[in-house]
Amino acid sequence: MCRDKKLLEKIAYVQGSEHRKNIILYMEYNLYTPKELGDAIGVRTNHISNLLSQLKKQNIVYCATPNIHKGKLYSLTDEGKHIFEYLKSKEEDKINRINNSI
Repeated sequence: MCRDKKLLEKIAYVQGSEHRKNIILYMEYNLYTPKELGDAIGVRTNHISNLLSQLKKQNIVYCATPNIHKGKLYSLTDEGKHIFEYLKSKEEDKINRINNSI
């Protein structure tokens, strides 16, 4: 599916952490605060902030409101959206395989 080496490395990076993967899958194409993400996936806000910082360094997410201190909004970059599509496809394939084996 994906032949760009850098994108493959970023996919592997995201898949290396269940929390990073859940953040990407939850964000889809919307804007979220760290608190909203933390509440949604069951992770403390300070840990979410650290994960978002890591994902931002990898150019997977970006902060849409960098000039405000509290309640920053984050979204997926174009690369992040490609990673989301890959992960979503993989999850759907897994669900289909499970359903077909029942």
